[in-house]
Amino acid sequence: MSEYSGIHGMWGGNEGTRVRAPWARRRRPGPLDAREAFRAAYGRLKSLADVTRGPAVLGVAVDGRGRVVDAVSVEPGHSLIIGRHTGCGLRLPSDTIALRQLVLYAQSGAPGAAPDVRLWDLNTEQLFHTEDGEPNAAVIAQGLLYAAVEEYSLLFLPTRGGGSARSWPEWAEEAWEALPPRHFIDQRAPSADRRRHSRHLRLDGQEYHTNVTRLGPLMLLSGHERPEAAWGSLRLVGAEREEEHHISLARLEQGVLLGRYERCGIVLAAEGLGLSRVHLLLVRTGGEVLAIDTASTNGTWRGPVEVQTTVLEDSDSLELGESLVLHWRRLPRRSSTMG
Repeated sequence: MSEYSGIHGMWGGNEGTRVRAPWARRRRPGPLDAREAFRAAYGRLKSLADVTRGPAVLGVAVDGRGRVVDAVSVEPGHSLIIGRHTGCGLRLPSDTIALRQLVLYAQSGAPGAAPDVRLWDLNTEQLFHTEDGEPNAAVIAQGLLYAAVEEYSLLFLPTRGGGSARSWPEWAEEAWEALPPRHFIDQRAPSADRRRHSRHLRLDGQEYHTNVTRLGPLMLLSGHERPEAAWGSLRLVGAEREEEHHISLARLEQGVLLGRYERCGIVLAAEGLGLSRVHLLLVRTGGEVLAIDTASTNGTWRGPVEVQTTVLEDSDSLELGESLVLHWRRLPRRSSTMG
């Protein structure tokens, strides 16, 4: 359950303060920095780790006053939707947060290893800030990831599980000092190939690289891709019409959002009933094409089974909401000829 309470203000002692006091009572504090949030959430993180039996990403939300709002464990191959919608796995109770703000994916690594973390902003125009204070639309993290949205500090800590919290330091400050510093890499920058790896031990003793790689935002499709650039075909069949989109590998690796909102890469406003404003994320990661339902109201279905995160085969179909069918097809590679 979420732990949340309102913010209380105080009246001042002079006329100017009294005039501004109603505004001051409504103002929310800013987010805690990474160290403060880690200290506030350390007890909850240890409790989660103690009951996590396999690799997972531990996620905790802390408000600006240091109170743990929500906490969750995400297994490899699964996703987490973050926002104020009741269907979100990690809820942030604020009317300034989007219904569906962020999506996290726990990407499997080697057997028994802690997963990597992928985090995307769902084209909200309210980018999250990482530990170095920079705004980001999407990142890949190995090790601890801090993301700040409005007054909330979000911590995502990969772990191997198996009750590993028993080996964690007793005190939060000692645990923080045991964490290696994060190194930030911008894939969009010309110097992106200049990266420094640092090998340290996790709290549970496992070695890992401490990189946070910045990525671009989810893509907005404007018409079809050039035929020579098309990597996959997405055919949408609704009650009123049918349309097809060709998507390049580069766009798919950044991610394409489907829904009724104009902020989505593929807008489904007239495609049928039961579709959410932000309904589905298509993204290629780790060599797989994922379809991630973004806490939609009427769900995403593979036959009679509702799916939250699923891998698309080279030829595959899903149902969105009540009357839209998505047909995905991996296009054959084009071979060049000489002469």
